[in-house]
Amino acid sequence: MLRSFFNAVTGMDASRFWIDVTSDNISNVNTVGFKAHRPLFQDVISSVTIGLNVVTGTIKSTTYGAGVIVDSTQKLWNIGNFKQTGVNTDLAIQGRGLFILEDPITGARYYTRDGEFRLSRDGYMVTSGGFYLQGFKLNEKGEVVGTGLENIHVEQQLQPRPTGQMSYLQPTNLNADAIPPTTAFDPTNTTSYNYKYTLTIYDSLGNEYQADVYFKKVSANEWRVFVLSDYDGDGNLENLISDSYRAGSETSGGNTYNYQTLIFDPATGKIDQSATQTANGTAFNIVPVGNKNYFFLQMFDSGNPPSDVTGAAQTLNTTSGGTLGSVVEGLTTTPGMIFTIGDEPTSDTNANLIQNSYVNQYASDFVITLEQNGYAKGDLVDVYVLSEDGSVVGVYSNGKSLPLYRVAVAVFTDPEELTKKGANLYTSITTPTVLLAGGSEKVRSGMLEMSNVDIAKEFINLITAQRAYQANARVITTANTILDETVNIVR
Repeated sequence: MLRSFFNAVTGMDASRFWIDVTSDNISNVNTVGFKAHRPLFQDVISSVTIGLNVVTGTIKSTTYGAGVIVDSTQKLWNIGNFKQTGVNTDLAIQGRGLFILEDPITGARYYTRDGEFRLSRDGYMVTSGGFYLQGFKLNEKGEVVGTGLENIHVEQQLQPRPTGQMSYLQPTNLNADAIPPTTAFDPTNTTSYNYKYTLTIYDSLGNEYQADVYFKKVSANEWRVFVLSDYDGDGNLENLISDSYRAGSETSGGNTYNYQTLIFDPATGKIDQSATQTANGTAFNIVPVGNKNYFFLQMFDSGNPPSDVTGAAQTLNTTSGGTLGSVVEGLTTTPGMIFTIGDEPTSDTNANLIQNSYVNQYASDFVITLEQNGYAKGDLVDVYVLSEDGSVVGVYSNGKSLPLYRVAVAVFTDPEELTKKGANLYTSITTPTVLLAGGSEKVRSGMLEMSNVDIAKEFINLITAQRAYQANARVITTANTILDETVNIVR
């Protein structure tokens, strides 16, 4: 009989613990990213007596239970509802991953589903507790640089970048029906060339200069490209194509104008790789980056500066005290300026064509689109995160929007490996799989994941736990009454 007292006590303790867990769930119904948890009950056995009926071959057992214990609690990892907040740095993960955080003081790593981030005065994306959000560094093309995790840091001021690359953008077309001019090239004579395009370039201090790109047809599939600018303010135009990298030159009015040559395949309208390489000599470059070969023409570099059309020696110094040219990441190692003309897979062995020509020649109107990679100084205006891939983009006052980092996501095979540390944080003694956001683990910006607590279910659990506690208390009362009756027998 005494066993029933102790069994009932374990039931009351388990019910009380269940109420504790349920109350914790209910209290966190509005906690961002909170995961509800539930107790796991296990029965306890004090002894088992087993007997064998040798006639029938059946086994009989008598079990003496010792009540119940709470083995552990289990986190429920179903995704909570998403709430739109309109805050650019609020993030939610559509998947089972967690954001990766670093303690700026101890360097310890934490994980969370709470995406309430903000930009600190130092430019770091942080939680309300000051923990740094981690991700992968990106270059200006949005490509991941390196493999290590870094604290996401947004530059408050974008330093000026001198132009180091001009590149055609698709669709760019040189009209195959254009008539070749019969006079020597002269930028002041519109009949000496077929088309002119003007763009702005920058020096190392962020000063702007005008660069004019001229296109002149010389035969059915051959074009000459002249690039001129007065970046040193001496009143004379400079060839941004240096003497060392020119395919040739034309002379008019006592001035010499350097050019580079583009030769097109008559069957496809794409750049003829072999013929263009032959025409431009050392100016023509093929550089493998990843699984692609990139083709460009070197215009000038620090050892071979631009050439004054009058023949005067030139430097890279600009009229405002800066310098012209820069290194192009992945393509060049010496400051200068290049003209990017196309790319193709490294597996392509056809030396006759550049498979992905950035500029083509078809019998259609001129469509010239050029971009350059320089810019002036810019102050941070805004920060936003792209949904799905989690790219952190800085918007600056100079008009540039630059991808800076890509949010990293940690995925655990067994979420129960995570230990709650409070403040919506988890730690783990195991190493998770770290992924780029996107794919199965998408990041949603301007949203937060709410608690996954279901109040209706928690109320049912609360009532059930209460009834279980009452029932166990009734067992003690009943057992006590029976013992009273047993004692009263001898009275």
